[in-house]
Amino acid sequence: MQRGDPRIARLMGIGLTRPKARIAGVDVAGRVEAVGADVHGLQRGDEVFGTCRGAFAEYATADAALVVPKPAGLSFEQAAALPMAAVTALHAIRDVGHVQPGQRVLVNGAGGGVGTFAVQIAVALGAEVTGVCSTRIAGIGSPAGRSSGWPSRGCC
Repeated sequence: MQRGDPRIARLMGIGLTRPKARIAGVDVAGRVEAVGADVHGLQRGDEVFGTCRGAFAEYATADAALVVPKPAGLSFEQAAALPMAAVTALHAIRDVGHVQPGQRVLVNGAGGGVGTFAVQIAVALGAEVTGVCSTRIAGIGSPAGRSSGWPSRGCC
């Protein structure tokens, strides 16, 4: 049996003996409190979301290139749930998978964070999507992007 030692991640900059970032989290949403002199397009009070290290803190420092304006219709909680999962799904479906209209796509883990976005993105690109998830998750409700032919149990 193997342990879950993230040795490769340690070498890639997370920290050799302990995490470099003392506060966890990468998905962030909030109001800009201050901007640096060379930052353009953001000002104090702007509502933004994106990624940064230490996002679970009350205050976090983010690179201006890694945040975007938060849509008015989203709460901060909703916006903070988007960045990592949504970008991962977008990259997988659009950039790596090159999904085209009419293609059939299987999303394994369709009830998870990345999977729910992958289903929606593939459907938006015109694919016929089949999602697989545990029966525990399948009973929660129908996923966004679900087509009319999907079963209601055992798959989502």
